Amino acid sequence: MSDPDFIALAKSGATLKTRDRRVVSVITLDVEAGIIRGSIAMEGELSWRRDGSFTGAPSGVAGPLDLVPPSLSAPSADGPRRASLRDALNDDNAQDRAPFCCD
Repeated sequence: MSDPDFIALAKSGATLKTRDRRVVSVITLDVEAGIIRGSIAMEGELSWRRDGSFTGAPSGVAGPLDLVPPSLSAPSADGPRRASLRDALNDDNAQDRAPFCCD
């Protein structure tokens, strides 16, 4: 699977979001350099590469300010998944159930 082209996504009007689900307001697109300039609330103006990686990341490592494709940032159709600790502890069919154990 190839990396998405976030410049093309921004041109098409798609909402860009970071890994930590913050919305990016696109300011400019530098197609030649492959740079997206935008802003995030409480962060200010930032920039990303065509592949969605944050240009200010130390050593280029992945982080919360990297962009994610719209299909991955959209909420799931069935809503957030939830689990009940009470149900898990009282489940007679659970394997390796050990209350008060954090291993």
